[in-house]
Amino acid sequence: MTDFNLMDTNSTIFQLRSSSVDKTLSTAESGTRRDGHSDADIEKASEQFESLLLNFMIREMRATVPESTLFPPSMAEEIFTGMMDEQIAGEMAQNGGIGISRMIFNQLKGTK
Repeated sequence: MTDFNLMDTNSTIFQLRSSSVDKTLSTAESGTRRDGHSDADIEKASEQFESLLLNFMIREMRATVPESTLFPPSMAEEIFTGMMDEQIAGEMAQNGGIGISRMIFNQLKGTK
């Protein structure tokens, strides 16, 4: 019975995380529907993409850390951790990240 509750918790967390990803992608897509793209629009979209990629990377790295059996994680803790990972990824992307946003920006602008 514990496995069933864990499955419900994981699916709820997945739905919450995927809805925030959908919001991020729809925000990025809304800027691409115009005919002309300014440098600021392209830079913002590339930072959002890098933030999304970093969020996936941080989440997967966190999954490799063994959980404590003394205090099993609650649903609230998992939601908070997911939200914290999103914020960390966003801050990393805004402050240079790992360089992916700059490469995407240069590729879209046609510069080297």
